[in-house]
Amino acid sequence: MAKVNLRARRPDANNITLRPAEDEQLTRLRQEQVRRQKVKNANRAVAVAFILMFLLYAFSVLLYVVPAATQRNLAVILSMQQVKLQNFLSFLNGEKKNGYSITLVRYTIIVLSGAALASAGCVFQGSFKNIIASPTTMGVQAGASLGNALYTLFCVHVVTETIITQNTAEQVDSLSIWELNKQQLFAVAGSLIAIWIVSGIAALLGKGSFSGGNILFAGIVFSSFTGAIVSIIEYYFMYMDPVDTRWRALRVFGMGSFDRVITVYHLIMMAVVLVPCLLVLLLISPKLNVLVMGEEEAATMGVNVRFYRTALITVGTLMAAIVYAFCGAIGFVGFIVPQICRRFTGPDFRKLIPMCMSVGAILLLLVYNIAFWFGYNSYLNLFVSVMGCAMMIYSLAKGKGGRSYG
Repeated sequence: MAKVNLRARRPDANNITLRPAEDEQLTRLRQEQVRRQKVKNANRAVAVAFILMFLLYAFSVLLYVVPAATQRNLAVILSMQQVKLQNFLSFLNGEKKNGYSITLVRYTIIVLSGAALASAGCVFQGSFKNIIASPTTMGVQAGASLGNALYTLFCVHVVTETIITQNTAEQVDSLSIWELNKQQLFAVAGSLIAIWIVSGIAALLGKGSFSGGNILFAGIVFSSFTGAIVSIIEYYFMYMDPVDTRWRALRVFGMGSFDRVITVYHLIMMAVVLVPCLLVLLLISPKLNVLVMGEEEAATMGVNVRFYRTALITVGTLMAAIVYAFCGAIGFVGFIVPQICRRFTGPDFRKLIPMCMSVGAILLLLVYNIAFWFGYNSYLNLFVSVMGCAMMIYSLAKGKGGRSYG
């Protein structure tokens, strides 16, 4: 008897005709499966980023050493690593005079600063629905620089009276609380005033709405104006007294540096603001998901649009201002990191904000370690700005000039 090809008689699954209700149900199941897979991938990305941040932080604190340029060989590096581990163990045993506390404080501040700047940029981009919004493009950095310049002009007569250059722990301990914080207050006030002016100009141009072009225009105009004022003040110092070091202090502030955040006092003053702000962003991140949908949609869902937008912008500005006040103008971190993280987590701010915190810390740790190896740890903006400009050009090309938020 002839063999019967049973395989040929099986119905092809692609040719099965489903009823409309069954087809719709199958489509929903596929969409739900895709959504769950995206959620798993986003959770996995957040977990991996946090682990990488912790490992890089531990490596930087425990093992990262930079020998002299003439002694950079494996034997010297291993010897210095052994000494660093011994200093760490002695620090845990209560020995405070081996200088290890400076390393621990500095790297902890780097992690907090990276997380704060990145999450601030993420909040700005979501609040204004603009992929190029960040503390740098919104004028927050320029406002801090102007506040610092005005403080140096009117309040500083000798450069050692202010904590705007590299200082020793003894110099920090010799100053009062007001002397330690008045420069930071000027910088924070300048940042808050800057975001208020830029937002007002953008809203005025857009008749209440915040388009990408208006925000970019307002931020560029304000930053250019404040940059001119800072330059005038700097050249005024040089013209009046060529040996006056205050102009050099302004230049150090503009380049960004962690060389002056060396004491536990600096860490406490930054952490007491940054940590609560980061926790607030994590708690209200679901509201930002609603705000991105549009003001009318958010209002119909019972969200107070003005309150939450104002709160998010204020928290983001305050975090960036604190970092700028203590560590100088470190630009573009708030712009680069959300662009990278959005490719791994998508637009869900419940995942995007913690991802930005971890990746922002990773970025600043890498930048500082690389700059420290080459001896440019007092000029962090040289490294960050190059990356930021390249990413901005890419975003302007892909994001249609920043007019869309995806």
